[in-house]
Amino acid sequence: MIEPLPISKARLEALTDGIFAVTMTLLVLDLKFTDRVSGEPGRILHDLVALLPYIDDYVISFVVLCVFWLAHMRLMRRVREVDGAFTWMNLAFLLFTTFVPPLTSWIGHEAHQPAAAIVYGVNMLVINAFEALMWRRACRRLANESVTDPAALWAELRKWFTIVVLIILAGIATALVEIRIATGVGYASYVYLLMIFGAVFRPRQRMQP
Repeated sequence: MIEPLPISKARLEALTDGIFAVTMTLLVLDLKFTDRVSGEPGRILHDLVALLPYIDDYVISFVVLCVFWLAHMRLMRRVREVDGAFTWMNLAFLLFTTFVPPLTSWIGHEAHQPAAAIVYGVNMLVINAFEALMWRRACRRLANESVTDPAALWAELRKWFTIVVLIILAGIATALVEIRIATGVGYASYVYLLMIFGAVFRPRQRMQP
């Protein structure tokens, strides 16, 4: 009987880094300056201003992906090894990150549609959920010697993930209110930037001296 080979942590990290790099690159493809900025000197500034709604959606989604990538990097530093369950959680986490570019494009082109705001927010919730599941698996079974109290770490992280869920739900609610009253401003996307502050002030991971 052939025993299953151990899963390489390094290869999983390399795959994650590669997919995040491609996903972040794909975000910029929707800007299409040549299609939206004319060559007429008198219209260049006007066309660039008209492009701003697409640019801010691109920047916000890029920064949000950076937050998730940095969180994943911190996670892998606390993991001794990976097992099959953790690997599949990681792959599911990556699957939903790849939906960010087309959903960002959808929001940019159909900002008045409630479905675009809802689906974008739900996708963020799913990404956050799989990150939480990976942390839970790591704390319960896969933590390395840098984590002195896995149970306490997971208890603190649960609070942080709950805050992120509330931020995302606030973003969805803001988008729906904007669509309802037809503001056309797009403040909802900026609500997601609060996740950056959550990343900065997330619980400190307990480590050995």
